[in-house]
Amino acid sequence: MASLGEERDVQKSYWMEHSAELTVEAMMLDSQASDLDKEERPELLSLLPPLEGKYVVELGAGIGRFTGELAKQAGQVLAIDFIESVIRENEVINGRFKNTKFVCADVTSPDLDISPGSVDLIFSNWLLMYLSDKEVEDLAERMVKWLKVGGFLFFRESCFHQSGDFKRKKNPTHYREPRFYTKVFKECHMSDDFGNSSEFSLITFKCVGAYVRNKKNQNQIYWLWQKVNSQNDKGFQRFLDNVQYKCRGILRYERVFGEGFVSTGGLETTKEFVTKLDLKPSQKVLDVGCGIGGGDFYMAEDFDVEVVGIDLSINMISIALERAIGRKCLVEFEVADCTKKTYPDNTFDVIYSRDTILHIQDKPALFKSFFKWLKPGGKVLITDYCKRAGPPSPEFQEYIEQRGYDLHDVKAYGQMLKDAGFCEVIAEDRTEQFIKVLQREMDAVEKNKDEFIQDFSEEDYNEIVGGWKSKLNRSSSGEQRWGLFIAKKN
Repeated sequence: MASLGEERDVQKSYWMEHSAELTVEAMMLDSQASDLDKEERPELLSLLPPLEGKYVVELGAGIGRFTGELAKQAGQVLAIDFIESVIRENEVINGRFKNTKFVCADVTSPDLDISPGSVDLIFSNWLLMYLSDKEVEDLAERMVKWLKVGGFLFFRESCFHQSGDFKRKKNPTHYREPRFYTKVFKECHMSDDFGNSSEFSLITFKCVGAYVRNKKNQNQIYWLWQKVNSQNDKGFQRFLDNVQYKCRGILRYERVFGEGFVSTGGLETTKEFVTKLDLKPSQKVLDVGCGIGGGDFYMAEDFDVEVVGIDLSINMISIALERAIGRKCLVEFEVADCTKKTYPDNTFDVIYSRDTILHIQDKPALFKSFFKWLKPGGKVLITDYCKRAGPPSPEFQEYIEQRGYDLHDVKAYGQMLKDAGFCEVIAEDRTEQFIKVLQREMDAVEKNKDEFIQDFSEEDYNEIVGGWKSKLNRSSSGEQRWGLFIAKKN
């Protein structure tokens, strides 16, 4: 393993070689750079918070593909790069912006002096992949100090494998799993001299759409974080990622439901329900609560549609991105809260959601959003946990509250879709199917008990089997129901 000093020498040598020509193609290491730049630059810039009057620090600024755009909006920009010829070219291109300072410096150097609590936005595009793990961790600690409380951090990295088609004698780039970056920045905390604690709160985490559309490649990923006081955490997201959907828990579910799936019946029910959508090539589908992407890959690969998968769980999206490697399909993934996310009216042909909306308390408002987001003639298809009409038993009520669910009977659920403006609403009680699928899934786990325990643990096995038996009992007694809902926008 290279020492930190060796790491910097290797990376500097690499970029000295690849920046001999000061072009966009050289900076992006891709012969398609000009076309990609036209599409991805506005996409990335659109994600940033308002910059008017703000102090922006751009790390790894290169020849200024983003520097000029930031300078047009911000009050002050500090552009930093560790290759002298590159930052000087940036100055030649963008020196007309009098609010911008150009500095040749290595972001890992302790000599880089940025005042604590002074920065509104730190922006970096392809930087952390050229640092060692330890350098990333150390820089994260410095970044949280440099930012004001309420300030933002945006970074974009190549994960898993390279995207650019330039030939390279040696490639010292660190193509990490996205989970590495998410973990480092989620665990980054600081305390000031007055005992106030701050941390990064994740705003969004998504693959770059330009690369999905042009290269069918999900490995270009960006993160937007905000520095917050530690008590201002995202409670429900933390519950999902730390309690209900820990990575290990997700992988256990995947073992039960099948590769890529974390919803009832896996591929089998997905095939059955997707048939009802009459998908056509080039249609656009929104999957709300996409989990780890199995349904999205199926729709994109088998029906040639474009899918946007959103989920509030960071762990779900991280695993979905891993499952996307090598698939070459039009699927984008994003960490997003469907109750806060906005899309232009008439964006999607289909909105699809499997066993997710049970988490949403204000379903009428969400269904009104779905109605707006769908094109005329568009369809929504939802499966979800439901309850029988009337008040639940104390035991079932306790389960609902412990999970934080909001459950309705099948007829009332369908009525909410009608009230949101949908027509041709189908609301089917599919509990009998649910029971059969649960029994089949549980039988398969019990049959492969030794293998399951070997890959997970006996405790995991007992939790899964116990959970499935409880669901079977609740469903067989009539308390827990499973609904299928299909509706159309005229």
